[in-house]
Amino acid sequence: MCHNPMKKIQLLCNACVRPITETPFYKCNASEDERCNFALHEWCTRLPTKIDNHPGHPQHTLFLMSNAPCGFFNLYDCGVCRLPCNGYAYGCVRCRVYIDVNCGLMPEKITHESHPNHLLSIVDKSLDNKECLVCSKLVRYSLSFGCSTCNVHIHPACALLVPRTIRHPYDKHPMHLSYLPIENHKSEYFCEICEEELNPHKGFYHCDMCSQSVHIECAPLILQSETETHSAKYQSRYKSKVYWFSNVKFGSIHKTPNHPHPLLLAQGIANDGGCNVCFEELRYEIILRCLECQFVIHERCFKNT
Repeated sequence: MCHNPMKKIQLLCNACVRPITETPFYKCNASEDERCNFALHEWCTRLPTKIDNHPGHPQHTLFLMSNAPCGFFNLYDCGVCRLPCNGYAYGCVRCRVYIDVNCGLMPEKITHESHPNHLLSIVDKSLDNKECLVCSKLVRYSLSFGCSTCNVHIHPACALLVPRTIRHPYDKHPMHLSYLPIENHKSEYFCEICEEELNPHKGFYHCDMCSQSVHIECAPLILQSETETHSAKYQSRYKSKVYWFSNVKFGSIHKTPNHPHPLLLAQGIANDGGCNVCFEELRYEIILRCLECQFVIHERCFKNT
C-alpha cells in the first residue's frame, strides 16, 4: 500500500527518503514479525551509479552507496544541504564527503514559487551576508540557488525539499504552498498541527476552501500530529523552514551488541522523557527506543557507549 497521509499510512523510499505515492515500487516481502520497512521507488532502482563534476565536490567522482560508511545506522550529514540522512548517498570515501540522492541529482537551474519571474542557478560560493528567500536564514554554505538579476538566494534544502502540495487527514482538500498572505483572509493565521502562530509573509501551506494553514516545517509531521509537533523550541533550535529530519527514514529495527533487545530508530517524543545515558530531553532528537524494555537513548549517545 502506498504512502497516504489521509489514511495514516507512511511509506518512504530507502534511497531518496521521499514518499512512495504510486505503483510500481519494490518492498521487502519479509514476514510482518521481522518488521522490515525497506522499500524503493521503481525509478530509484535505476539511479546513476556515479556522478562526475558535482558542484558540491567537483574534485572527485561520487559513487552511489546504499550504505554510507559513517558508522552507526548509516546516518550521515549531507555535504550540500547539511541535513542528517540515512538514505542512499553519492560519496567520495577518500574525502569522506557524502551527498544525499536529492542533492546528488540537483538540477543546474530551477524555477521557484518564491521568485517566479526568473530562473535560479546554482551559485558556488559562500554568502554570509545574504538571507535565504524562503526561510530568511543566512546562506552560510557554499552552494545555493540564486538569481543574478535580483541578487536573491535560496538554500538547496529550501528549494528542493518543500513539496508544492500536501494532504492533511483532517482536510479533504489539497493544501497548496503560498509565499504571500491569502486574499480576503479574515482571521489570524495559525498552524493546524502545532496550533502556534503563522507568519503569512513566509512560506506556508493553505487550503482556500477551509481556510486552514500549516507551517512548512510542520507538514512532514502530519502522520504523527497527535504526539510529535512543531514548537517554538524546535524552531529556535534548528532555525529552518525545512523539517530537520526530511532525509531520515525512521522505523528500522537494529540488533546491537550494546543492548540485549532490538532497538527502534525513531524521533523522540514528549513521552520518551530523558536519555538513559546523558539524561537530557529526547524530544525532537534522533533516538533509539527499546521494543521490550524502557531503555531509550540518543543516537549520538549510543555511538559513544
